[in-house]
Amino acid sequence: MSVKDAIEGFWAAHKAGDHEALKKVLDQDFTWTVVGRTCPIAKTYHGWAGFLGELLGGLATAFRPGSLNMKLLGSYADEAQGVGILHLFETATTQGGVDVEHEIVDIFKVRDGKIVEVREIMDLAEVNNAFGFGNGEQE
Repeated sequence: MSVKDAIEGFWAAHKAGDHEALKKVLDQDFTWTVVGRTCPIAKTYHGWAGFLGELLGGLATAFRPGSLNMKLLGSYADEAQGVGILHLFETATTQGGVDVEHEIVDIFKVRDGKIVEVREIMDLAEVNNAFGFGNGEQE
């Protein structure tokens, strides 16, 4: 599987919420790092349990059902380097009624047709504000 196929497969499965399809493109031991130091979700998640369970599972309970909307703004694949990029725009509403709106850039490393590492870059101030992180009030 090419880098382009891997990240396109990831995007289609992620947007559909299809965890089994995600497992087809994500290496079992991959890492997903939300880049930053100022937000509790900014850390490295390990493997399917870390990403699908801890990160995505936590976000699924934090947002009002049906409020999450992700739009693909662009993608890029460098087959020779084994690197791909997705540029996304995300909106959602927290369980507490706060609207979240921000851009996300995911940088993928692909080896042997599987995603082995992702670094996610987003506006963590937006996340902190939406969830009350940093001021002692968490939803």
